[in-house]
Amino acid sequence: MTRMTPELIAEIKQMDEFSNQARFLARYNINTDQDLLEFEKLAYEKVNPLKSKRENLWKKNKRVKTDEEKQIIENEIVEISKKITPITEEIKLCNNIKQRVNKIKQVQLYEQIEQEKVQFEKEQEKNKKDRNKAR
Repeated sequence: MTRMTPELIAEIKQMDEFSNQARFLARYNINTDQDLLEFEKLAYEKVNPLKSKRENLWKKNKRVKTDEEKQIIENEIVEISKKITPITEEIKLCNNIKQRVNKIKQVQLYEQIEQEKVQFEKEQEKNKKDRNKAR
């Protein structure tokens, strides 16, 4: 039996995360930064009222007298939590995708700056040679 190294396990987890992100983007037809932000905004608009309702139920749960009432409220809380969980997972995916996109943009920007720097140095060298020829 082959033993997986911690590095391999980390790489597999990262590949799974990338796959989840790709499926998420495809499932909701998200193609731009704006699409992603709109989806995230709608997700927050769905989850915030649910969280408020759950919080109110917890407060109500502390005040009830009978075990029967307590059980009914706790069941409601469980049902609300079941609705909240997938939405918060989608919000987390949105955040992870935004972070990854920002890293990619930073790398692209760095590469562009490096290319422009090399181009500038070549132009400076050419200008120097042209001035030397002119003398």
